[in-house]
Amino acid sequence: MTQQFAKAQLKLVKSGVFIGIIGGIASFIGPNHHGLIKAMIGIVIGCALLGNRLPTALKGAFDANQEMIDEIVDSFKN
Repeated sequence: MTQQFAKAQLKLVKSGVFIGIIGGIASFIGPNHHGLIKAMIGIVIGCALLGNRLPTALKGAFDANQEMIDEIVDSFKN
């Protein structure tokens, strides 16, 4: 479980870094005003470039944490 969790976290970190880099680059392109809007456009472009990799990484993280989530849910049922 620990290896699966570490792999899922690494995929999420890689995706987050990629999206952050694309958002940062996009915020410096164009005129000086509205930097946040340009950064959000970069984030959307980064998510689009990742395509199916981001949902796969999120699903992997969910699957890695499923056992822990089940334990938490069961503790509230009792």
